[in-house]
Amino acid sequence: MKLLELKHKLEKGESLGGEVIYIKEDNILYGIECLYEDRENEYITLLKSKEESVKVCDFLNILNELYANIGDKDVFIGEKELNRSQSKEIKSVEFAQYELMKMLFINI
Repeated sequence: MKLLELKHKLEKGESLGGEVIYIKEDNILYGIECLYEDRENEYITLLKSKEESVKVCDFLNILNELYANIGDKDVFIGEKELNRSQSKEIKSVEFAQYELMKMLFINI
């Protein structure tokens, strides 16, 4: 998924009240540990974390800065490695609410 498309989907989720972002793979939730940009290969990788994730508004600020600096690049999800061949593509962004908490899931 391209950076701009991801940003727009997260903005829509934020407008629905989404507070926190998680990565969802095979019904397992992961946080976002960090974000790496590879200017040579022109893509961005989000690394999964077993810890808590980030707030939607903070993450959108980061995406806005990246878009302003490097433009509309592909965004992938990775483990600990920064190897694109081991990274997974983002399939969709999903809104969910559990009790009082509203979340956004980046599905891979």
